[in-house]
Amino acid sequence: MYSIPEMYRIFIITACLFFISSVVVGQKAALQDTISSSDSVWVDKIAISRNWITWDLIIMNELTFHEHEWVRFGEIDTSMNKVWNIGNFANVDYTLETSSESNVLKIEALDAVKFYPLFTIDHSSENDYKYRLGAGDDNFLGSNSKLKIAWEKSPVGVKWDFSLGLPRQLLYKNMTTRIGYTRGNETKVHLERVISEVDGVKTAEYNTLMLAPYDKTEFYAEIGNPWHLDYQYRFSPDLSLRYMRHQINYEILEQEQMDLGVQVPQQNFTFLDIKVSESIGTVNKKRHRKDGYTAVILYGLSLGLEDTESYHTLNLEGEYHKTLTDIVQLSGWVRTGYTTAKDQYRFIKGSSDVLGLRTGEIYGQTYYSAYAGSHFTWLNTKWLSLENAYFVNFGNGADAYAGLFRDNKIAVGTFLEIQFPIAPIAVFRFTFMYAGPGSEWFKFNIK
Repeated sequence: MYSIPEMYRIFIITACLFFISSVVVGQKAALQDTISSSDSVWVDKIAISRNWITWDLIIMNELTFHEHEWVRFGEIDTSMNKVWNIGNFANVDYTLETSSESNVLKIEALDAVKFYPLFTIDHSSENDYKYRLGAGDDNFLGSNSKLKIAWEKSPVGVKWDFSLGLPRQLLYKNMTTRIGYTRGNETKVHLERVISEVDGVKTAEYNTLMLAPYDKTEFYAEIGNPWHLDYQYRFSPDLSLRYMRHQINYEILEQEQMDLGVQVPQQNFTFLDIKVSESIGTVNKKRHRKDGYTAVILYGLSLGLEDTESYHTLNLEGEYHKTLTDIVQLSGWVRTGYTTAKDQYRFIKGSSDVLGLRTGEIYGQTYYSAYAGSHFTWLNTKWLSLENAYFVNFGNGADAYAGLFRDNKIAVGTFLEIQFPIAPIAVFRFTFMYAGPGSEWFKFNIK
């Protein structure tokens, strides 16, 4: 898709963006604070305010200390990060009121509006979109529980999904849990973009290589152990169970697709999907800004039932974010995977991994994708935030790692994102990208 000189130019441009981010943009002057993180203070009482819906219990369970204890200022700062990471607040701060009678630690945790009509748009064109309608509450009755019911449509299918998640603050031994049900249809597809050049003008044509239309019914249950949120490592893998029944339904296909004469599976598939994953690291989140890293390894066994063939999957992924100033943040992530699955159960990826691609352009028993971007925050208040970024995004798929880097799909671009942290019902993002001739060039998101 790209010649070697073009790839060099892309990477040089990206390197320049990172250089500008870290050198040209001025660093915010650090405040000279006379209080050290190792200094301690006696806390007689903890008072929480402005959490008009979240239970005090949810916030107290994230603190690393209690009342009537000597507390290091470093512990207070760590606890404030943990409260931010709950994700339900537009602002988190504290003050310490001291007197001859008592010391009161006052925590302000301003609740954001987390119950909302679910209206999500992810649109590039008629060939690359995802719409979601429904209702959700990420802080159900103030308990930090997650409740969602949603209808979703994309070029490859339509589905309904219901899920309920309980947080670690309410469960035993730091566990989280989620249960859910999915019903709908999907057409898995493999695509090939063929680029031709006539008189110096490049054009692209998409060839369909495989179609797998089926109705699907899925039940799932997940148990998590997020010890990384406590800034410590403890071997405690997450477990996910999913019953999947996929029934071939040719009526989903349009006549134009039937006339393609491509590979279509002839049987139904039933699996018990078992996934075990382990992660390290923590990403601190303050509104849209991130700082930190995580790395995840996941093994999956899709156990075939009713004469369905079983297969194995191994996924690795990591992300890193570095906040350099109040304005500049560098972000990157990488993902890769291998599966023994065949046909439509191989990896199928699109614009969620490499912007500008259609779902099915990346496929195979192996894949990788990566992202590197310079993010700039021009406004960051509890009422309104404004961020834009410049990025390079690339990846590929193949049936063996030996061929994984032969025809890389590469996108470069920029986005502008607008949020309302006090009521994050809608986040607006406008993305402009280029991933070669015939690729999608614009994406609009409401999420």
